[in-house]
Amino acid sequence: MDLSGGIASGPFAGLPFTYLLPDGNDQTNQRPDLIPGVPIMLPGGGHGGQPLINAAAFQAPPTDANGNFLRFGNAPNGVGRALNAWQIDMALTKETRLTEHTSLEFAVQAFNIFNHVQLGDPGNLTLIYDPANAPTFLDVPGTFGIITTTNNFNLNNDNAASPNTGTGLPRQIQFMVRLKF
Repeated sequence: MDLSGGIASGPFAGLPFTYLLPDGNDQTNQRPDLIPGVPIMLPGGGHGGQPLINAAAFQAPPTDANGNFLRFGNAPNGVGRALNAWQIDMALTKETRLTEHTSLEFAVQAFNIFNHVQLGDPGNLTLIYDPANAPTFLDVPGTFGIITTTNNFNLNNDNAASPNTGTGLPRQIQFMVRLKF
């Protein structure tokens, strides 16, 4: 979760706002403050294009007369968590003896047998701070907190390409025959 500066108007039109942070750094991104008593996660959010994270739970940290932040925001790292991921896999095997030292094994394996969608993380968690609107007001982009990926196809995933089995994929069934000798 971070704050991003808006676009300046007047003599600096078209330039992004930058803010001096309490440690003296000139930075455009910073963490917001949490608003006590406001839920961070929206009930029923994350499904059907509804945001998972409640943007109304955040406000900009206080600023001085020059628009510089007086302190860092108090929203901790990992303040919101992704939805739970679960799936049920099943396997059935049968081994048939052909001779004393030879057998034939038949198996069927099903992954995600209920074809349950495993939703990933929200893609956009950036709120826009524009001191011209109000000192603590944050603009909310239309895509804020909306999940647009599944687990295996997560934008935050370390994999360059999605694996062909694992949590988050559609139902998969495979059959196997093995000759043991």
